[in-house]
Amino acid sequence: MRCLLLILLLFTLSCCPSSNTQKKMLRINIKDEPQSLDPRKARDLNSVTLMHMLFEGLSRIGKDGSAELALAREIQVSEDGRIYTFHLRPTLWSDGSPVTSFDFARSWRTMLDPAFPTDLAYQLYVIKGAKEAKTGEFSSDSVAIQTPDAATLIVELQEPIPYFLELLTAPSFYPVPLAVDEKNGNWTESTSGYVSNGPFVLRAWEHSNTIQVVRNPLYWDAKNVHLPGIEMVMVTPETEFRMFQDCQLDWAGSPLSNLPPDSVPHLKERQNLQVKPLLGTYFLRINTLSNPFLSHPLTRRALAFSINREAITEHILQGGQLPATALVPPTMGLSANGYFNDADSQKAKDILELYCEREEFSKTEFPALSILYIADERNHAIVMALKEQIENALGIQVDLEPAERKIFYERVSKKQYQLAAGSWIADFNDPINFLDVFKFKEGSTNNTGWENTKYIECLNQSVLCNNLEERKNILRDAERILIDQMPLIPIFHYALNYLQRPGLEDISLSPLGQIDFRWCKLEEEGVR
Repeated sequence: MRCLLLILLLFTLSCCPSSNTQKKMLRINIKDEPQSLDPRKARDLNSVTLMHMLFEGLSRIGKDGSAELALAREIQVSEDGRIYTFHLRPTLWSDGSPVTSFDFARSWRTMLDPAFPTDLAYQLYVIKGAKEAKTGEFSSDSVAIQTPDAATLIVELQEPIPYFLELLTAPSFYPVPLAVDEKNGNWTESTSGYVSNGPFVLRAWEHSNTIQVVRNPLYWDAKNVHLPGIEMVMVTPETEFRMFQDCQLDWAGSPLSNLPPDSVPHLKERQNLQVKPLLGTYFLRINTLSNPFLSHPLTRRALAFSINREAITEHILQGGQLPATALVPPTMGLSANGYFNDADSQKAKDILELYCEREEFSKTEFPALSILYIADERNHAIVMALKEQIENALGIQVDLEPAERKIFYERVSKKQYQLAAGSWIADFNDPINFLDVFKFKEGSTNNTGWENTKYIECLNQSVLCNNLEERKNILRDAERILIDQMPLIPIFHYALNYLQRPGLEDISLSPLGQIDFRWCKLEEEGVR
């Protein structure tokens, strides 16, 4: 702590004069190696952010945070809201070849091939026949996507949905270069042969160390891209903080990394900390198939009620995060105060007693539980608090299992865990994006083994409802079912905590945690 305070005393934002007047590349930290540089596989926030740099789809998130047209210059929608006809603007891949409707169609159909490995195919299920294709019931060629010519793409939806243009901003809907993908299925794994169509192109990639992208001169909106490029390092939050101090980075913290927990209160005092809301929730995922104890909703509820979320947000995080007793963030309008009381340890004990009575289960038979988590300082502080709270309230031993990011995701996807500290950041601003995660037990984002018929019915009914208030009520009913069954335990709703240097302007940072540098300007000389 003494060392940290010394660092903070030396910390200033005006100590770094620029050495010359040449345009500087933006320098940021992404903390970890991205899971994939293939837009069809990009699931984690770092990969998604890189996809926004390197690719673009039919629509994009604009400066004001709303969806706007990108590669689509014009859209026609049928009267029943099901059929979208997109007319593409003339654009080029970074190798000089034209971007066509065929690229979009092949990319989407590839994702819907049962043999293609991706966790994101469910996002395309809004398209008629998409789910049936992914499950192998139909061929992906039968999916309702038409390409009458290279500049026209026609898509028929299962049902009209109000957020389709927002959904199209997700990387899973981006095109990939058809000719390149057919020639080499591994083209996204190195800089050699990497082709994209976004504001930047990939120049260098030293795995687990650095990534460098540079301005794409063939991007259709290149005149509005001001940065010559972006240098991304992969270091710990502690190293990132020191590098920011030493003017080796232009941004620190959310959404691509975390500020060291001990630094947050001091940065707040110095008024250097930037705080913005984020549509995301941190939770404990529960493997309901791991043992009989966790298979029962009563025990899962007892665990949830034993946790003191306010203590975690106020004393560990301290950056504007909100205690969560719901999955969907309150700003999305389903529940302002959640569905149960925080830190209700007495109710937790009562529920556990009820479970023991019903199941004729002795307290001496309680199995030790384990929490799997991605190994970093902040996660460790959070799960340490969870361990202590559960043990103190319920007398159940809790072990901690730190894991490297890749191993963590592999174990969760294979259900090789009991409790796992995870999160969900919204892909688009609608509650369905959170609730759909746990719709099907075989869904690649669920990973809890839990499924509920009434829950599925509510989500399906919400798609057919055109009245916004009625639709919210239906989704609220669905969330009540989810929280009553508790296959996940919500802990807190996120907030963005970050530092940026003076002279850095026009960064688009949305409540979805999407940071977009395409319009960014970096002061060329003077105060840094």
